[in-house]
Amino acid sequence: MAIGLLGSMAHAQSAWFTVVGDPQDKAADTVQVDPSGAAAPAEPARQAMNLRVNRSAPRTNWDGVPYRSYESRVVFDCQARRASYVAARFYIEPLWQGEPHHVADYSDAPKPMLFRDMKQNPTARIVRAACRSS
Repeated sequence: MAIGLLGSMAHAQSAWFTVVGDPQDKAADTVQVDPSGAAAPAEPARQAMNLRVNRSAPRTNWDGVPYRSYESRVVFDCQARRASYVAARFYIEPLWQGEPHHVADYSDAPKPMLFRDMKQNPTARIVRAACRSS
């Protein structure tokens, strides 16, 4: 199901909100959220939304998959004040260009949203904003 939600991201025009970085600069660490992609939660303390990230240099995810940018579906646990990836599409190119070379469904084992090594780490800010209405 998470992959299906993520799959619709590519076809819909999103109004991405830049939390940190510059979505025109491939050398910038950039994080954007799609507020229109937020789902009405089944549980009041859980929110979900689409998020995309561009990294300033090539990286490797927790599964050893190389990437430069990715689009993802994130679920927020507002009581625990944390967020987790439930699906992601990884791109070798910056700024979500080209075709994704790896698509992952983490719905059975969500991965933590942390933005490691990002100088202006927006994790807490994004969680606070997503959970504000809970």
